[in-house]
This record gives sequence, structure tokens and C-alpha cells, in this order.
Amino acid sequence: MQKGVLMLLLLCAISAAKAQDTVSISYSEESDTLIKQRFLDRYENVFMTKVPTRHMFKIGLSQYYQAIAFPLRDDKILNNTSLQLGYEFKFLPAFSIALAGHMPFFDLHFPVKELVSYTVMDAQLRWFVGMRKRIKKGLSANNFSGNYVAVFYNLPGTADNYNPKIGLKFGIQRRFLNHGFMDFSIAVHQSSYDGGPSFSSQASLGFALGDWKRVDKAPLCDILLCDAQVRNQWKVRLPEVTVGYYLNRLKAGVAFEQRLGAWPLTLNFQLDAAMNNGFNLIRYENMSWGYFRKYMQVYSREKIVSFSVQPRYYVFTKKQQLKGRSTNGMSGAYAGLNMQYYYYKGKHSDIQPDDLRREDNIVNVGPLVGFQLRLFNHGYFDCNTSYNFQDYLKSTETDFGFRTNITLGLAF
Repeated sequence: MQKGVLMLLLLCAISAAKAQDTVSISYSEESDTLIKQRFLDRYENVFMTKVPTRHMFKIGLSQYYQAIAFPLRDDKILNNTSLQLGYEFKFLPAFSIALAGHMPFFDLHFPVKELVSYTVMDAQLRWFVGMRKRIKKGLSANNFSGNYVAVFYNLPGTADNYNPKIGLKFGIQRRFLNHGFMDFSIAVHQSSYDGGPSFSSQASLGFALGDWKRVDKAPLCDILLCDAQVRNQWKVRLPEVTVGYYLNRLKAGVAFEQRLGAWPLTLNFQLDAAMNNGFNLIRYENMSWGYFRKYMQVYSREKIVSFSVQPRYYVFTKKQQLKGRSTNGMSGAYAGLNMQYYYYKGKHSDIQPDDLRREDNIVNVGPLVGFQLRLFNHGYFDCNTSYNFQDYLKSTETDFGFRTNITLGLAF
């Protein structure tokens, strides 16, 4: 009996083992029910590269289109900036004609009718490099966002004795969202009365109106560096350069910003330097002769070095973080304190009795307000103004005054 039971169990085990080898496995594939998502092309949405445009009116600010430059002694944001009114139209997919006028601003006492005589008239024939190929490949529409090479003709107003300029320009122009534009270029030009060619950087930005169809606004975080945890950053200002027979000028700057703790509080260290050798239009109260309204043209040699430390508190960042909208503590409006050491040395020829010479060591301290943005991965824009108590270290002279700073550059 026991042998029979053992034999039966053995047969069952063998049958089970054979059954394992005969099990069939089948595979099936089910179609995905999820709808494919189209992720936003940030570059396309910000610079409107896929929006057709043939006509564009521009209203904005431009730098370094002045008929006559100012020395660093009088260099302010307003008097090295012009009001730009322009129009550009495409007559071929890769070619456009751009016309513009650039009216400078000197000060509140300068008559408007005399400002017109300093207005620079500019005409350009632009070739947008590679635009035709990009249109054929579907990477771009026929518009004004692209890199260009231009031949230009400048008429710097009657104040410069109708001294026209002709030259070549290499630039980058972009539409910005629905109603903005920006244009950065390097120009090489020759004036009728100059001894040699000149080289300069030029920039303009502002509002744009045209024949394009308005598109939905791209989310701000497609433009700004919202979601990155930025603890510190190096900032390199785009240099301002002019090299020529009658004027040589350079401005450059670098900054480092460090976040302090978990609060939107930072320390910003900034070093700026500038030099200027050339002819300028200077404002001098005690001159007995000159051009319009206490201005005269002189030859200047100047140097400036400044170092500032600014504690900054980004006012709305904490509120945005609590709403889950932003974690980057170095973008947005800020308030703080400006502490700056400023060194200036300059000589201006032809001002009696023995030229105008000045050397200043100035300490500036005052409240600060500003606005900074991180743009994409490696761009930044910073604009601030401060009202300072100014102490001249080598004399008993003191003063109060505003200082404004606008910088655009690269951040790392």
C-alpha cells in the first residue's frame, strides 16, 4: 500500500515538472492612450521667429548714435542715450531697408530746436544671413529676427558740419515678445573729414509695431531663469567700445553676487572701469565762449575706476516662492544700500587758463532701488538708481546726488 502511494506521488511530480516546460507565454502590445505633448520652444516664443513680418515701426532708445560724444565727467544715462524713431521693411526674404532718426538728450536747458541739429539720420541696407535657408527648412518665417550684415549711411546732423559717415555693420536683431525689439551691432565706418576708419559698438531697444499677428504670451519662466536654485553668480557687462581717429573710449565691468542664507538677501560686489581719449562736447559753467548754452568742444583724457558693495533685498521673491512661482532669489525688484568708492582723473584741453584738470576720490553712500532679471541661462539685465551722500576725500567738499546704472551682459 505504501509503495503504491509513493509511486502515485512520484508520477504526479513528474507530470508537474513536464507541465512547467509546456507553459506557453504570449506577448501583447497596447496602444498608448496618452496624447503627445508639445513642449514650448522658448527661443521661438520669445523672439517670434515663426511669426511673419514685413513692416516694423520702432520707438525706443539707442546708444552711441550721437553726433558728438560727452566726456566721462558729464557721462549720464540720459546724455549718452538717444530717442530712436525708425521704420524697417522687407523687400526680399533676406533683405530689408532700415531708416531711423536718433535725437540725443543733453539737459533740461538745451533748446529743442538745437537738439534737432544734433539728430543723427541713419539708412541701412541689411542682409539677414542664412534667413532664406531657415525659411525653406521651416525654422523661421520671413521676419526681422536674425543676424545681419548691413551697409549704412549716417548723417550726424548740422552740428557736425554735415560730416556724413558710411560703413559696414555686423549685428543681431530680435523681436521680443509681441511688442518689443532689441538690436546689438559692431560698426566700422569712415567719415568724410576723419583721418581713418572708426570702430564702435551700438545698441538699441524699445517698442515695435507692425503687421504681425499677435500671439499668446509665452510663460515668463520660458524667458526668466525662474526655477534654478542660484546661490551666487558672476556677471560680465557687455563692453562699450569706440575706437577711431578722433575718439577712443572703453567701458567695462564685472560683478559677483552672493546669496545670504535662505532669505532673498544678497551681497553684490561690482568693479567698473572706463577710459576716454578724444573730442567731446563738455558743459562748463565758467567758460567765456563756446557752443550753445555753455557747451564747447574740447579734447579730453580721462580715467575712471569704481568699486561698489550693495546689500540687496529682493522684495517680492519670498511672496512668489510661497505661491510656488519662483525659487530664483536673484531676479526681480530689490531695495538696498549703495556703498561706492569712485576715482576720476581727467584733463580737458582748451579751457582757460590752464586747461581743466581734475582728480577726485569720492565715497558715495545712499539708499538703492533697482530691478534685475536673469534671462535664459547666461544673460542678465540690471538697472538701479541710488541717492547718495558724496564725500570728496581730498577736500572738504560734500554733495548729494543720484547715480544710475544700467547693465546688460552675461551671467555664470
